[in-house]
Amino acid sequence: MTTHPTHRRTKFMLASTAMAMAAGILLLIGQSPEPRVEAGLVASDDTFTLMTAAGRTGNGDGQSDLLYVIDNDNGVLLAYRAAQNGPSMNITLVDGGLIGHLFDAVRP
Repeated sequence: MTTHPTHRRTKFMLASTAMAMAAGILLLIGQSPEPRVEAGLVASDDTFTLMTAAGRTGNGDGQSDLLYVIDNDNGVLLAYRAAQNGPSMNITLVDGGLIGHLFDAVRP
C-alpha cells in the first residue's frame, strides 16, 4: 500500500505540532512557581494611577524599583524608590509635585 503525499504531509504536521506542544509543556514545568512582579506594570482607577519601573542607584551597585503615583483628581505626581539595603527594604520619596509645574520646569 502506498502513502499519498498528503498523508505524509499530515503525519509530519501532526508530529511537528506534538513536539512543539511537548517543548512548551517542558518550558512551563521548568518555570519558578513563585509569582514575580516585574517593573513596567500599570494599575489605574478613576482616582489614582500607579506605575512601576526598574531603577538603579546613583553608584550603580544596587537594584531598586521605582513607583510612580499619579493623583488623577488633583494632578499630582509622586515618585518613590524602593531599594534593598542589606536585610531591609527602604522606600523613599524621590520627588513630586503638580504635574503641570513639573513639565513646565523641564520645558525649554
